[in-house]
This record gives sequence, C-alpha cells and structure tokens, in this order.
Amino acid sequence: MQSNGKVDILNSSIGKALFKLAWPLVLTNLLQTMYNITDAFFLGKLGTAEFSAPTLAQPIMFVFIALGAGFSQAGSTIIAQYTGMKRQDLAEKNAAQAILTTLVLSSVFSFVGILSARAIVSQMALSKYTIDLAVTYMVIELASVPFMFVMQLNSGILRGWGNSVIALRLTFVSVMMNVVLDPIFIFGFKQGVAGAAVATFISRFVIAVYFTYLMFSGKYGFKLRVKDFKPDFGSIMQVIKIGLPASFGQAVTSLGFTLIMGVVSRFGVEVVSAYGVGQKISQLMVNFASGVSLACASMIGQFLGADKPDLASRTVKKAAIFTFSVALTVSTLLFFFGHNVTKFFVNDPKVIEMGEIYFRLISFSLPFFTTLAVFMDTLRGSGHTVQSTIIDIVRLWGIRIPIVTILAEKYGFRGIFYGMIISNISAMFLAMAFLVFGNWKKKIVKVHKISGEHVEEG
Repeated sequence: MQSNGKVDILNSSIGKALFKLAWPLVLTNLLQTMYNITDAFFLGKLGTAEFSAPTLAQPIMFVFIALGAGFSQAGSTIIAQYTGMKRQDLAEKNAAQAILTTLVLSSVFSFVGILSARAIVSQMALSKYTIDLAVTYMVIELASVPFMFVMQLNSGILRGWGNSVIALRLTFVSVMMNVVLDPIFIFGFKQGVAGAAVATFISRFVIAVYFTYLMFSGKYGFKLRVKDFKPDFGSIMQVIKIGLPASFGQAVTSLGFTLIMGVVSRFGVEVVSAYGVGQKISQLMVNFASGVSLACASMIGQFLGADKPDLASRTVKKAAIFTFSVALTVSTLLFFFGHNVTKFFVNDPKVIEMGEIYFRLISFSLPFFTTLAVFMDTLRGSGHTVQSTIIDIVRLWGIRIPIVTILAEKYGFRGIFYGMIISNISAMFLAMAFLVFGNWKKKIVKVHKISGEHVEEG
C-alpha cells in the first residue's frame, strides 16, 4: 500500500491486493450497518412499534437509494478501468461527470420518495400508529439520501482508483456521531423515532461535506476540479450506459423486497420485529460479502483496463471461495445461537421465538447468498450491468416473490423463509452460469473527447 492509501493493484499479488482493498471495505460496510442497528437498539427501548418503524421503512427507502447506487457503481467501474489503462487524467474528469449525473438523479429520487412515502407505507396491513412512525422515519431518512450518496459516490470513485481506507475513516466518524446523537435526540429531546432519523441525517450531512472537501483538495492523490464538472455528453452517456441497467435492477429488486415486507406484515408486529432483527444480522454478513466483492470489482476493473482478463478470473475465484467459507462458519453459529441475538434487541418471548426460527432456516442459504454478491459485483465491476440486472429480476420477481406468496399461504410465516432459501441458492447458480458462459471479460470504457480536449479513440 502506498503512503496515500492507494493499493497498487496491477503490481501486487492477487491475494495481497484483495486483502488490502477488502478489509477497509468490510469494516466500512459493517460500520454503515451500525446506523440502523444503533437506531434499532435505542428505539427497541421505546416499544415494539417504534422498533418496527425502521424495519418497515428500509425496504421502501432502498428502492430510491438503489436508483442512484447503480450510477455510483458505474462511476467506480469507469475509474477502475481508466486507472488500469494508466489514464488518471481521464479517471478524474470522468469522476466529475459521474458525480454531476448521479447527484442530480439522487436528489430527484429523494424528492419523489418523500412525496410518495405515506401512500406506499399505507398499503401495509398495520395500525395507523405504526404507519405514522414508519412514515416519519422514512421521510427524514430520504431527505438525507443526497448526502449519503455523495459519500458513497466519492467512496466508489476512490475504490475504483485503488483506495478504500479514506471511506473507512470517515464512516467511522459518522457512525460515532450517530451513536452519540441517537440517545440525545430520541430520549433527551424526546423525539422518539423522528430523533433517530434526525441523528442519522446530521451524521451523513457533516461527513458528506468534509469528504467532498478532501476530494477537491487532492490530498490523497486523486483530485476533483471545478472545470471538469462542465457537462460532457460523451462521459455522461458512458455513465448512463453502465449505471442505468444496474440502477433499474437494484431498484426493481428493492421494490420486490417492499412487497415481501408487505407479506411479512400480515403476520403481526412480532413477526415484523423478528424479521427486522434477522435482516439486520443477515445484512452484517451481506456487508462483509459486499466488502470483498467490491474490492474484487475494483481489481477486475483495473485488470480489464490493463488487458489482463486471466488475472480478473483468478480474482473472482479467490474472492468467492473466501466469502463462502466465512459465511458458512457464521451461519453455523447463527443456527445454534440465533435466539440470543434476537433477545439482545427485543426482550419479548414471542419475538425471540420467531427470531430463532428465522435464524435456523435462513442460515442454510446465507453462504450461497453472500457468494452471489461476489458474482454480481464481478458483472457490475466489469461494466456488464445488463447481465446483473437480469439476475436481480429473475431472483426476486421470477423466483422469490411467487414462491414466498404461495408458501406463506401454506406454511404461514415460515413460508417466507423457505422462499428466501430457494431464491438465494438458485440465483447463485444462475450468476455462476453468466460468469462461465458470458462475455464479462470485455473492457467497456473508451477514450474519447472530453470538454473540447482532443483525445484519440481507444
């Protein structure tokens, strides 16, 4: 690792580069999960309905967040491939164009989400009190999406360039701010659910502003310049071409999870709470896998940019084997001790019982689902987002939603978990087929004219 935190991917062994890039990303993802876990921990002290509010709001929020997240991935992919081509000048210019494009879109999505929040949440079979709490939490959280997106996009740009440490440091500060502010706003100012969301808003806003300052300062070797934000059609279309399919796929997936949340809510607030605990712990493992897979994606982007597809293939294999092994170990522990995890959040006998059932069942598919994350980010990191979108749609709309709907009618809330198991395992093998038989090793970025500057086509 260089003094500025950048990993020299092209001149390091695969294992060493993967480790140096992945561990900060894993910790960053785990820290980001602490936003919701912190909110859930403190809100759980107020009651079951208050604890359920973030659980109900999150799937809906993800629909709007995902629309911008795909463009963030596009920015990371483009930067990685230009870095592999040893064209940092084009990487920096395209980074500015990616920020310009995605920041505008994320603001629009946030606004639409705020306007439609109550109409969407009201479709769930819950009491008016619970709906009001979920809407309050959701509206404030959605208002913070542009700031969260600034941080995620800057993180993605630096990740594609080879630096994953800066985002870790700033995320840590942001999470600690949230931990301190949560009890102040929830209990001190007596704002309850709204206080949890406000604490998150402030934490994200402060760090987003500071991260942007660092990017313009060029302190770590990658510099944004005001002149590069002049709209350039070629760069913007390149971002849209890669980002639009990924955004669509992730948004459709998130919408599907919203429908599943509606099925879960039919079984009462205790099942919603148990499902919420299970999802938060499962998300910890998903975030671990995402850290490894995003590191893998950055390496793949640089290897493809440098015309080294064989090294890209070897990177995917190492990342997949490592992820599956770790997830299998954690799943075994959750199978036996899942009830203790549920009790940590909500000390309600019925919720604890439901939580134990959740962990006993879902642990079977967790290794497959986390490995799926590696395969999906391989496709996204190489820029072949149409293929990843197909998998997203088939996994959720073609497999999970129909099966969950049918099995929930026959087996009750257990049917929801059966559907999750079947869809996760099926999707992993589908993604593997795309990698074995697909064209993901083909480089997608081109060298083109930017802002009137003549550059030869490549």
